[in-house]
Amino acid sequence: MSGPTRLAPRSRPSRARQVSRPRQVSRPRRPVARGRARRSSRGRPLARPVQGRLVRALRRARSGRRVAFILALYLLLTLGMAWRLVTVQVVAAEEYREWGTRQTQRDLQFPARRGKLYDRAGDPLAMSITAASIYVHPRALAEANVDPVEAGDRLAAAMEHPDVRISQARIQEALTSESPFSYVARQVPREVGVRVAELRLPGVGVLDEPRRTYPAGELAAPLIGFAGTDHVGLSGLELQYDEVLAGQPGLLQIERAPGGLEISAAPRVGQPPLPGTDLVLTIDRELQLTTEELLAEAVARWRAKGAAAVVMDAGTGEILALATAPNMDGPRRERTRALTDAHEPGSVNKVITFAAALEEGLIEPDSEILVPPAHQVGEKTFYDAQGDPTTPLTVRDIMARSSNIGTILIAERLGPEGLRDYLQAFGYGQPTGIGFPAESSGMLLPTTSWTETSLPTIAIGHGVSATLVQIAAAFDVIANGGEYVAPTLVRGKVDAGGRLEPAGPPQRRQVISASTARTITDMMIAVVTDEQGTGELAAVPGYDVAGKTGTAQKARVGGGYQPGAYVASFAGFAPADDPELVVAVMLDEPAGTYSGGKVAAPVFSQIMGSALSHQRVVPSSDAGELRPALPPPPPPPPPPPVEGLPAPVGEIDVPDPADPAPDPAADAPD
Repeated sequence: MSGPTRLAPRSRPSRARQVSRPRQVSRPRRPVARGRARRSSRGRPLARPVQGRLVRALRRARSGRRVAFILALYLLLTLGMAWRLVTVQVVAAEEYREWGTRQTQRDLQFPARRGKLYDRAGDPLAMSITAASIYVHPRALAEANVDPVEAGDRLAAAMEHPDVRISQARIQEALTSESPFSYVARQVPREVGVRVAELRLPGVGVLDEPRRTYPAGELAAPLIGFAGTDHVGLSGLELQYDEVLAGQPGLLQIERAPGGLEISAAPRVGQPPLPGTDLVLTIDRELQLTTEELLAEAVARWRAKGAAAVVMDAGTGEILALATAPNMDGPRRERTRALTDAHEPGSVNKVITFAAALEEGLIEPDSEILVPPAHQVGEKTFYDAQGDPTTPLTVRDIMARSSNIGTILIAERLGPEGLRDYLQAFGYGQPTGIGFPAESSGMLLPTTSWTETSLPTIAIGHGVSATLVQIAAAFDVIANGGEYVAPTLVRGKVDAGGRLEPAGPPQRRQVISASTARTITDMMIAVVTDEQGTGELAAVPGYDVAGKTGTAQKARVGGGYQPGAYVASFAGFAPADDPELVVAVMLDEPAGTYSGGKVAAPVFSQIMGSALSHQRVVPSSDAGELRPALPPPPPPPPPPPVEGLPAPVGEIDVPDPADPAPDPAADAPD
């Protein structure tokens, strides 16, 4: 039997097989530096695989960002170029096209056909005709090796014409100019242009261009005004309605090379002009001519410094004639006195004072007022020219005799505010609405600026000023039943079909009642018909005339009045029972006799008589013989007084010996 199993003894390592190794000396551990991988006992980094993966990941990320940035940049550049292409081709295509055109083309404006001005019957007063303008391209002339002196001689010969005034030097200057384009002459007769075109000179051409002409000559020249070479209105109605008359200018296109050198070819029309609008005026050509002739005769007869006249339709306010004399500065450069020159009206202003007092119920035509020979207001003494003793006069007599003191006594009942309100209602101190260039509104101070003597002074027509058109409009209030009608100069426009498009209705307002207007009319008739009336020479045979004379001393610039300088005037209407026409006349500084009743009234009579005959107005039933259309002129005036000698008795007022200065309140007899 076998014994117990014996375990083999534990094997032990054989010492013989062990390899001796040098004993390692333990060293103190160094702290692992931050950011440095820990090393193994053999000195190799312990985290190298992890770090490598991180580096590779970072490198891949950095490379991806570069690619994304490049792609984004490429995309932005592509979008930018695409947007630029769209902008150039679509959005701003027109702008760039125009820019390119400007580099190769030069545009010159040339005027359109300017609108015509007609009188109320359709007769032309201002119109444009086709003329020729001669131009030159000096460079083209030089490129063709044409001698400018020889070319100038040929041009001068072709341009000989009575209406062409151009020197040889001016032609040579244009042919040798440094400018790429130059006019030799503008708006010459067309036959001159034809002769120049037949020369066929290189660089020299002819362009049709409108030229302003005035078929009626100098008729109403200051009123119509004129337009310059470029068809721009420079004065008068030509200036006032320039935008309406001018139209839309055309464009003349001249080709040029990229370097700026103009190509010597005929210019072409790039944009045709649009013609201006034609206007029909209220002026009557025949009546205007007659009025101007009569006014010129009066200026010559009385050796006046100037004169003006207005003829107005009483019902519509349309101005039928507006004349100025003389035309010393050239007819078209003379100012239109009736609209631009305001003067103190003198006694014609008394009509407004009387009308206001009548309307307020302060007086009656037959009321008596005790009128003394002198009347003191503050430190000022007012006189009547007649020098009568204290006399009871009716209101009607005060008007007929043009009594200063009687008028002042009536104005004192009215008061400053009342007088000024009525003056303004009659149109003083404000524009008429015509809108004429340099038109004056006159002067009407507020009552806060009035002095102690303003009321009596203004009541008799001093210390206030108005134009002749304003005075005519004020008298039209009486003629038109108490209604103010704004004066007008334009009836309307002419449409494309040749039909008249009427202008808007004039401004209207009721100033006084119709009964007051009728009463004041009867009193104004007495001015002309009464034995002691001041307007006897204003009578028109065949018609009843209502009117008022005026004589005013001229104000001096800076204050005071000019010694011996007066404005004589007369304003009125006819027929008095059914007014058709209003006429106002003024003469500036007539020599010798200067009262309105002796100087202006006869001119009024002639103009009113001619106008009534021209308008075929039926004579008044109880009036005398009808006056001819062109009555003979009044007899010549007496010679002027010799300096230093007293004026004839009754011609001027006798001033207060204590007041040596000229006194406008002491109005001359009208």
